Amino acid sequence: MAIEGELIVRLDCRGRCVRQVTVRSTRPMDAARRVLIGKTAQDAAATVPMLFSICGGAQGAAATGALAAAGATVQEADFPSRDREVMLESLQEAFWHLLIDWPNAMGSAPCATPVAAARYEIASSTRAADGTPRLNDATAMRELGIRLSTIAAQAIFGMPPAAWLELADGDALHAWCARRQTVPAVLLGHILADEPTLCHSAIPLMPAPQPDALLHVIVPALRSDPAFPSAPTWAGAPVETGALARMRKEPLVLALHGKFGNAVGTRIVARLVELALLTMELTGTDPRTEMPPRIQSMPLGDGEGLAAVETARGLLLHRAHVRDECVVDYQIVAPTEWNFHSGGALVRGLENLEANDELRLLRSARLAVHALDPCIAFRVEVGHA
Repeated sequence: MAIEGELIVRLDCRGRCVRQVTVRSTRPMDAARRVLIGKTAQDAAATVPMLFSICGGAQGAAATGALAAAGATVQEADFPSRDREVMLESLQEAFWHLLIDWPNAMGSAPCATPVAAARYEIASSTRAADGTPRLNDATAMRELGIRLSTIAAQAIFGMPPAAWLELADGDALHAWCARRQTVPAVLLGHILADEPTLCHSAIPLMPAPQPDALLHVIVPALRSDPAFPSAPTWAGAPVETGALARMRKEPLVLALHGKFGNAVGTRIVARLVELALLTMELTGTDPRTEMPPRIQSMPLGDGEGLAAVETARGLLLHRAHVRDECVVDYQIVAPTEWNFHSGGALVRGLENLEANDELRLLRSARLAVHALDPCIAFRVEVGHA
């Protein structure tokens, strides 16, 4: 039983200008908690991935981490295997985001063939013919990385991902777009030429989720506010999570951010940078010397545990409370709720947006939603005063 729902973004306009933005989610925020309370920890860990049609691997890693940190007995996969599973899920989501969702948002034809090829390579490389997991097989993963790098080079970058990462400033990026070798290059060229500051937001990027910050900033809010999972904040203020928050220090992202701030173009460039780095990580050629952990779990005492997982869309949190091997409370904070907060990045970014006609307004709004990448379906409505 997957927990589904829809994100409804409403733009209320006066004349040609958006005066108010409201976001409503029909996803039942308490559904997972209701399903999991009363289950054994082992059953809960097995159930969680089936509740979510997107990022099931990350949800499973978070559930296992939170329940184990709470002191429960769970059939825990080894840490490197879980980390690799989340990484590959992020790679797969990046291909889909850049080659299907992004073109759809801009009224262009999606590029399904390379996405299917990437999904096939990931599925066929993670298990041997007899079903044995291969996530910890260094040779298999390196060969998978080479194949995914080739697909990305042909369909997304027009060159090896490592070479694309050498584009260090806006001028180099504009030149890459002008060559129009791939659909992402063409689409990004349109954004940088026509709407470079679309959905610009002053909402800060999420700080790195270090253990001390999670323990002292997030855990008290989770414990004290039952509504926190539906409208999460960092120290009381909305923040933006996702690729831009993670990639903010990379040279090309820094260059775009300095010029356009937290805007659609910067967010998409951050996703491109992250995809290139993920393929290099898989092949063992990632230039970064320090990488923050994708999965963190920590005991909170008295049968309580927290897990934090960096997913394709941003930070995912699970908090579990267990007594006598049974779940007595459970909370999930998904990336969508950070970015689509009522005072968050999308809402603030679309306020005062101007458009000459409603079709253009709808296209711009859909592109803005796409760039922040909700994990459920969405639709945009326009109303006029």
